[in-house]
Amino acid sequence: MGHINYICLRGKIHAFAPAAPATNPHLWVILEAGGQQYFATINVRSDKGQPGDPVGKSYLYYLIDTDFHHPIIPSILARPEGMSPVNRDYASGALDFQRGALFDPRAMRVLPVEGEGDDSLVHRLSAIFQIAKNQGDDVFFYGNQFHKDNPHQTDAVFGSTPDTPFGIDNIHMVQGDPKAIDQHVRENGTWHDGACFIWDEQGKRMTGAFLAFQTQAWHTNDNGDVIYGATGSEAPLYDFSNGLGAPLPLPQRVAELTSLHRAPDGTGALIVANMTNAPIDLTGWTILADAKKMIPLPQAQGVAPGQPLSVALAAGLLNDAGGILTLVNAANLRVDSVAYLGGDAASGWSTSF
Repeated sequence: MGHINYICLRGKIHAFAPAAPATNPHLWVILEAGGQQYFATINVRSDKGQPGDPVGKSYLYYLIDTDFHHPIIPSILARPEGMSPVNRDYASGALDFQRGALFDPRAMRVLPVEGEGDDSLVHRLSAIFQIAKNQGDDVFFYGNQFHKDNPHQTDAVFGSTPDTPFGIDNIHMVQGDPKAIDQHVRENGTWHDGACFIWDEQGKRMTGAFLAFQTQAWHTNDNGDVIYGATGSEAPLYDFSNGLGAPLPLPQRVAELTSLHRAPDGTGALIVANMTNAPIDLTGWTILADAKKMIPLPQAQGVAPGQPLSVALAAGLLNDAGGILTLVNAANLRVDSVAYLGGDAASGWSTSF
């Protein structure tokens, strides 16, 4: 497990600005909570690349969801002001980009720190932070608690530095580093990814901001180390031969989770669809419920193209308050992952993905 002091920092934005000096690839944020100020530092450019890599490899993956829906939201809103430890499992509200069904990695894109037309990662993050500051929204940073060793670290930007002893960093995915990098930073692990959430109390709406490095893998084992392979459930690769480039086509997912049905008696059915033009063999595939309950798929040889497979779920497996489901192939690679919000226990409910 990586050397991460996993915490959540909850507060309201006092100030934010690019780090100083200008070569420091971070966005700095000062949060206020309980009459104190806290320091957060967010990576906006990667320094994990190899010599000779195109500049585009230093751009971070990002996804900003301004209408984030997920069963983890009550856990986020229950966090106290200031810094609080987070237990590293789904039931405790920890984050894992690869296991927690927080978002579809295929929707992630990359942006430079600074770009033409004022479109950059700093600009997009600053936009949501400015709205949060104007509205007095609560902001939640998940990441690593570090001991501040420079009492004047942010003086050059803000004119002062919070006197609280700890700050928060690693507000991004913290797993999937290749061995050469992890031997140096010692951060790989599961259920300790970083992210930012902003709660609009008036609109009852959550924004989620998720960042990752292009050097990180999108399939990992229980230690957060790389598992090689591709299923179409990854962030896109980029061709930077002509500047920023464009995302390359992803492998096609051979199967997807398309709908979920919960009957009044508590039993359920999960629909798995063949997304290819040929029969597929799902022998050895499983469904993982809430990151811990494993359900083997029926021995279904040769599911026809475009056809669904209904997987029966025993009573009590589904959570009427919401949960997550992951489709895992015989090589232990995630093929699809979804979050559901549940529904009325007495009458039953259905949802599509």
